[in-house]
Amino acid sequence: MEYKDFYERSLAMQEFKVLRNKLNDAIDNPRGESFSSAFNKIKQEAREGDVVAQDVLAYFYRDGAGRALQEDYVKYMHWEILAGANGNMFAIDKLQFFMGYAYDTIVNHEDFGLMKYRCKIDEYNYLFVIGQKICEELVEKLGITAQQLLEERDRYNPYRPEYFRDLRKAVDNALPQVIEKMKKQA
Repeated sequence: MEYKDFYERSLAMQEFKVLRNKLNDAIDNPRGESFSSAFNKIKQEAREGDVVAQDVLAYFYRDGAGRALQEDYVKYMHWEILAGANGNMFAIDKLQFFMGYAYDTIVNHEDFGLMKYRCKIDEYNYLFVIGQKICEELVEKLGITAQQLLEERDRYNPYRPEYFRDLRKAVDNALPQVIEKMKKQA
């Protein structure tokens, strides 16, 4: 899979708010476009690679949307990780708590100087570069694709500690590959 360049954080956040508000308006205004119709349009945009649409889907799967959409923790995390892998800096920002220890592992690695050089990391972009690399590897390891996420039936699947542990194990398993790829990047 080929990943995208970074989608600037402030632009991603601004566009995220517009799409989120559009969906919230569809929930609140029964005379306008239905939530289902608006949500399906955003799903199509996400399928086509729109990283903001992917992030918005994550947002709505995190808590659900009343009777219109049930929360699904796994879909939430998978959409957020996919958006991060595709360079959405706002999504990567939101994943920092989840991946914080992985950042520390990479930054404290004995070959971090080489990784910084090879990946063009500096004090301004390190969170995004490292975050995207981790997300890319998670997408590969977990087999996350927009198509697969869209084909899964929506169901009530709230947060459970075992889901979080499984995702953390995936990060643990991905770290050696992330480090090796960063050391070898041309």
